[in-house]
Amino acid sequence: MRWKILILLWLGGLLTGGCLTSRVALPRLLPLNPPVAAEALVGRIAYLQQVQAVRTAVQLQFVDYRNSTRGVGKAYPSASGALVLRRPQYIRLQVQASLLGSLADMTSDGQQFTVAVFYPTDRQAFIRGSNTKTYEVKVSDGKQARDVSAFASLRPQHLSMPLLPPPIPPASPDISWSVFETRRDESVMTDARPEWVTRTYYLLYVAQREPSGSWRPRFAYWFDRTQPGTPLTRLEVFEENGDLGTISDFGGYTTNGGTPRLLPEWVRIMRPAEGYALRVVFQSPEINPTSLPENVFTLTNDRNLKVVDLDAQP
Repeated sequence: MRWKILILLWLGGLLTGGCLTSRVALPRLLPLNPPVAAEALVGRIAYLQQVQAVRTAVQLQFVDYRNSTRGVGKAYPSASGALVLRRPQYIRLQVQASLLGSLADMTSDGQQFTVAVFYPTDRQAFIRGSNTKTYEVKVSDGKQARDVSAFASLRPQHLSMPLLPPPIPPASPDISWSVFETRRDESVMTDARPEWVTRTYYLLYVAQREPSGSWRPRFAYWFDRTQPGTPLTRLEVFEENGDLGTISDFGGYTTNGGTPRLLPEWVRIMRPAEGYALRVVFQSPEINPTSLPENVFTLTNDRNLKVVDLDAQP
């Protein structure tokens, strides 16, 4: 029995002495800010509802990643734009490039959307349809959306909710929300080189009961506990069938000191179903402008473009 004790002591000495250990690289765990109560997180989303309308110039970066399964994508040159938003889901976005002129003009009134595609010139189209439907865009020669233009897959109604995050529905027998903490490893750039870090988030998850009695996800709000002020940094919006429809990342919802802002500095919107991402940078935004033209959310076919009525297609 004595020799067994000696062997155990010898093995313990080896392990604690470092003879059998080696240095391994791990993601750097970022320090946390003080805890925030669930009600305070809900209040932060309510605070954003002060923004009822926005008029601003924007800088846009469009990325087509429909071939992402092959590890490739297509990044379009940065473009400028004019953006007008009004709750609940009114939007007008005009996109242009300095060398190419107008690229696209699009609007939605919350029910119907219209997209005028100006570039490239051989793929111009005036596309209209319903917000609640999913379409496969075709033109007269039978080509699909990817052959019309990358902008043809961009729906204005997919942008309005990420740019003006919706309020959290009040709790009821058919609405449930909960808050829990989660961690995620992410790659960041430090000193021009990538580094893996571990971030901690509050995830505010909203679900809705269907008439059948089952529950489906509606929204997921992400708050970063490693940034000053624990700001909102992501919003996930789910479709009626439960699929993840929109992923929005936010930058600058708080100052470096943690003071909350009504608008972020930029928003990156991803639409997995359509295979694109759009980064929107606000430039001197005007919050709640005193007046907006009555026809700002109405788009007419002044250039006599080929009309693609998605509701009229078989």
